[in-house]
Amino acid sequence: MILAMFRPFLSCLGYTPKAPEKANDYGAAIWRKQNIYQLLTDRFARNEDDYDHPATGRLYLGGTWRGIISKLDYLQSLGITAVWISPIVKNIEETTGYGQAYHGYWTEDMTELNSHFGTADDLRALVQALHERNMLCMIDIVVNHMAHSGSGPVNFARYRPFHRAEDYHEKRFIRDYDNLNDCLTGWLGDNVVCLPDIRTENPRICSIFQNWIAFLHREYNFDGIRVDTAKHVQKTFYPPFVHAANVFAMAEVFHGDPAYVGVYQHYLPSVLNYPLYYQLRDTFLDRKQNMSVFYQKAVLDIHRSFYDVTTAGNFVENHDVPRFLHTCRDYSLAVNALVATIFMDGFPIIYQGQEQMYNGGDDPENRDALWKSRYDTTNSMFRVISSLLKYRLKLCDIYSNFTTEPTQPLLVNDQLYAFTRPGVYVILTNMGSTFNSRIQIPLRTTCENKPLVDAFDEKPPAGLESRIASSTLHTSIQFGFPKVLIDPSILY
Repeated sequence: MILAMFRPFLSCLGYTPKAPEKANDYGAAIWRKQNIYQLLTDRFARNEDDYDHPATGRLYLGGTWRGIISKLDYLQSLGITAVWISPIVKNIEETTGYGQAYHGYWTEDMTELNSHFGTADDLRALVQALHERNMLCMIDIVVNHMAHSGSGPVNFARYRPFHRAEDYHEKRFIRDYDNLNDCLTGWLGDNVVCLPDIRTENPRICSIFQNWIAFLHREYNFDGIRVDTAKHVQKTFYPPFVHAANVFAMAEVFHGDPAYVGVYQHYLPSVLNYPLYYQLRDTFLDRKQNMSVFYQKAVLDIHRSFYDVTTAGNFVENHDVPRFLHTCRDYSLAVNALVATIFMDGFPIIYQGQEQMYNGGDDPENRDALWKSRYDTTNSMFRVISSLLKYRLKLCDIYSNFTTEPTQPLLVNDQLYAFTRPGVYVILTNMGSTFNSRIQIPLRTTCENKPLVDAFDEKPPAGLESRIASSTLHTSIQFGFPKVLIDPSILY
């Protein structure tokens, strides 16, 4: 009904909603509702709290699966419902020119767990502890490569289960990341740490991978997987692999072009929304473009190219990119970008430390351990994220179409992008903390007088209340902060 009501306005803005096709989505309906927290196991929590323990660098620092269990209260207080943990399998043990494999992406043996993080029983206990709280577990996996330290000959015999030289493409580093064949057959890395590229086009190797992921799921009962370096493996590898896993799968396709990334949704249920990430940075961090351009690129272009935007994972920080606050000194802009990830189409991903306003730059500064924050739940960013995520959970519970109905644009101009979803109105701006403005937005509704709750200020000063009156949304932007206006009925 609502979608039909807005169709004429959507068409004039150049957006025509696509009806989803029926397919095996491996639990997408459940994952759309999740608020995901990405963590690096080594950097999230140790078995026993030691807030003065070293928290940065390129060596193992002692985070464990048991440590994660001890901080589930913290994550739930943030509004998190699903936890994405870093890769779980055994990595190379050398201390390389780039440090140790604390992050988990330098695989040596896929048949063994990484003992630095704990035992098989510890991992099972983590998944069980999450399930007992009605939370989900997503594990990160690597199917593209193994790892080798230095420029010398690679000893393939050390790897499991692919221990023969013919299991790998010939050593040749990728030169052109926009060249598909180069990405599929070339090696990532360099002569400090190189990543031998597995021949995932080989049917025998594909079969081994399928058996491996099926075994892993049986053993540990996780709920989803995130596939690292997905664009470096041929797309046809994924459907039988995901079928064998029989869980929701989200692909990392590190590229800003929606058409390039969107294709992968025909092979896996979900992708990380890198196209949105780049638009968030261009709009709210570098401020290279206004809100009209943001709407064109971050909404229209993505909707045209993605098979289903509602299953995309939205983020503004992760372990591979500098923290947003590393260069952004305007808190209002950071909150606008955050609100976009939470309330635009897709599901939000909060990266460890984002809620503590970490501001590190490139690796390893963007991977600092969380214990240095003392797991503070009183700082302003923690409270903002917690409030917004909990409002989103309420909206998901009350409105069955909240996660599947596309956002409906209400106003688009150079200063503002306003949209609505069931039960909420959202206004974004990149004008910064000096921007103040009263706003009136015509609505297609017969509601004559209805107050709205401001997620950032539930009891605003007199005269600054937000409301719908005479089919018009009346509100104001103060100090450049976004507006998240909630139907008060969801609070009771």
